[in-house]
Amino acid sequence: MFCCTRTPFASAAMDKRSPRRNTLPIAVCAIASVIISAFIGTRFFFKKRQQNPSSGRNSENISPETDGSSTDPSSSSSDGTEMGREFEVFLSFRGTDIRKTFTDYLYHSLIDAGVCTFRDNEELHVGEEICPNLMNSIKQSKIGIPIFSADYASSKWCLMEVAEMVKCMKESKQLIMPIFLDITPDDVQHQTGTYANSFSQHEERFGQEKVQAWRDALKEVVELKGLELDKVANGN
Repeated sequence: MFCCTRTPFASAAMDKRSPRRNTLPIAVCAIASVIISAFIGTRFFFKKRQQNPSSGRNSENISPETDGSSTDPSSSSSDGTEMGREFEVFLSFRGTDIRKTFTDYLYHSLIDAGVCTFRDNEELHVGEEICPNLMNSIKQSKIGIPIFSADYASSKWCLMEVAEMVKCMKESKQLIMPIFLDITPDDVQHQTGTYANSFSQHEERFGQEKVQAWRDALKEVVELKGLELDKVANGN
């Protein structure tokens, strides 16, 4: 059975001033367990596909399983320094506060469980388009996890990433597991509040056609089975 270990970063995040943070490790352990279970299922699925190429997907398009000799999960980089390697889970998120709390918990929980996980560092982005290495990391991942927060839609990078996840889901059966932090699925689905403001600004900069593709991608992801942090923390 998977179990989260209490690491130094976890102690630092346990701030008594925030009741929500006191339940955060428990909620993240529950979410990580769901992701790991899904990961085990997808690994079995892709292995069966490799063994039986005639099942509908060309085996040449399937990323080979990584073994312990070539992939050390604990060395997975969040700084983009190892984007040429293959990752099994891709985390897409926005905001330094999320990186230091929820994403840290989730990332290290998955790494501790042996799941090779990539988390993007938005500070390293240059230009208007996603770099090829980052695109490949998304394509090679078996599970894409967009972590929706109130500020997620303000980042064009996050929107490009989730749009690429949807594309991979349709073309190669990649699994997408959305997580909702301080926002509800309805807010993302209908793109209200901060999302409405963000998309309005994006349309002025990038044009309606491109932004509409991002809108559509979010709506498709919300239709999938996701996890709401507050509900998980409350045992629902």
